[in-house]
Amino acid sequence: MRVGIITHGSRGDTQPYLALAQQLKACGHEVAICGPSSTVDLVQEHGIESYGMTFDCKSAIQSELIQKAMVSGSGAECVKAFMDACTQQNAANHADSTEEASAFVAAYKPDVIVGHPSLQALLVVAEKHQLPLVVTMFFPWLPSQTMQPACFTAAELEEKGWSTKPLEAHKSVWDSFICAETLIKFNQLRTRWGLKPYASCSEVQALYQALPFANCYSQHVAPEPSDLREKFLAKQTGYLFMDALSDYEPPMELLKFLTAAGQEKPLYVGFGSLSAGDPRLVTEKVLRALMRAGNKRCVIAGGWSGIGPEHLSPSLTGDFQELREFADEHVVKVEAAPHSWLLPQCSGAVHHGGAGTTGAVARAGIPGAIAAFAWDQPWWAEQMETLGVGIALPAMITAVDVDTLAAAMARLSSDPVLAEQAAALGALIRSEASGSEQLVKFTEECLTAAHPWPTPLHPVPVAPLAPLWDRCQQEQPSKPLESCAMVQQVPQQQPPMGGA
Repeated sequence: MRVGIITHGSRGDTQPYLALAQQLKACGHEVAICGPSSTVDLVQEHGIESYGMTFDCKSAIQSELIQKAMVSGSGAECVKAFMDACTQQNAANHADSTEEASAFVAAYKPDVIVGHPSLQALLVVAEKHQLPLVVTMFFPWLPSQTMQPACFTAAELEEKGWSTKPLEAHKSVWDSFICAETLIKFNQLRTRWGLKPYASCSEVQALYQALPFANCYSQHVAPEPSDLREKFLAKQTGYLFMDALSDYEPPMELLKFLTAAGQEKPLYVGFGSLSAGDPRLVTEKVLRALMRAGNKRCVIAGGWSGIGPEHLSPSLTGDFQELREFADEHVVKVEAAPHSWLLPQCSGAVHHGGAGTTGAVARAGIPGAIAAFAWDQPWWAEQMETLGVGIALPAMITAVDVDTLAAAMARLSSDPVLAEQAAALGALIRSEASGSEQLVKFTEECLTAAHPWPTPLHPVPVAPLAPLWDRCQQEQPSKPLESCAMVQQVPQQQPPMGGA
């Protein structure tokens, strides 16, 4: 089997596919990954064939637009800024990611496409090339009669009258994902490619919901909805964990810090493939919080946010000398390190709530404090707090105050109940079957699955059913809602992301 993987997101949206790619190769399959130019080196480092788009996700994340939005502390503003930065970058480079994804498929000639709907027209690419498509998502997204979507707080559901009407809440999410503007763009693309235009947004939503779908996260952090397999060709596979390369050698400074005799385990602080505003201001806040929490030791992962003690300024940092001396003794900075290797050696983690980082912290069996930005991150923050293994901070790292951050750090290091429950969850996740193995099996099965367009092994297409909310309109009232933390509303007209 020859598998072409397509993603349009950040490093966090690419890294799980590396785990899948390694498993595909271990099973004797061929695989290549097509993604933003900023992920090409990462893919190649792991020995996977890589095709880069013109789009540079890292530059978009680090754009001035995003930096200004971070200062506002508003997740909605951050999402809008990211979308605007993507549009500006593609316009400046005369780039079209969908055309580039199609060119990848034409060149690589896969038997099946596995992809992430961060490239919204993923299904149009698969139809053009008449290939089976497995859609993957790293947080709950498919509609359900029994579980609310990962897009609203309980208060917002109550305000909108959706607390007992999950399908209405799901419909609002999908109406944001596939809206009138999206339909126009899709139909322009389809006309260019000689495909029949879609008649409505509802048709596109129905097509997406008719495709094979994999939920790539643990049932122990977000249980599989009871109607998932009844209503969709779907499987909850578990997390796609990318473990450290066999020849990984940590920096000597980090190794010495972690193995220092008589020292407590450090905290981990990192914000993955997201910006975190002004790196100096955020670094100062983190260091002051560590001091107030009891002079905690810490590993800072710079990542795309670039935070680290090197940003302290004698002229701009009022308590420069104090922070500098504290950092020299209590903090070590790395650009990145494999979560599977580093996190089990830490006492807790402060992070942004990306699906991949949240899963890695949970598997390590340590508690986390999540300063969520946007997208699925607030959902993960509330979900981990509900499970008793984490702390949902009230704002993103640019807006949370030092005392609140310090209190969370102190709890991560000293709360025995939090630590015990996190350890128990970690053991459950580690005992699960490999998510990558499960997804490989599912992909193999889906080669012969019926699609809304002809495929080589199933040349007769099938008409999709209506979107789930329309199908269920005449059915009996929904079953009682399953327990699951609710989150803030996803801003309108954004593609689904997550994973970082």
